[in-house]
Amino acid sequence: MEHNQLSASVMAAIRSGRKIDAIKQLREESGLGLKESKHIVDREMVAYRASNPHLAQENRSSHFPTILVIVAIGLALYFYLAGSS
Repeated sequence: MEHNQLSASVMAAIRSGRKIDAIKQLREESGLGLKESKHIVDREMVAYRASNPHLAQENRSSHFPTILVIVAIGLALYFYLAGSS
């Protein structure tokens, strides 16, 4: 099965990184088995990421602010509890 044969819903799941949803949708639409569907989705995800290299950078940096907030809250809680003892 080629890229141009995949449905819009399968491609949307691939583009948004929802691998399991893409595999399920492909299996429902094509009647392929799990192994074949997974292989196709994996191949398409690799191709999509290769053609959009900025996505890898966005995904890596998108968690930094969240981690920073968690660390700040943890430190504030630690100093609050340590100061009240």
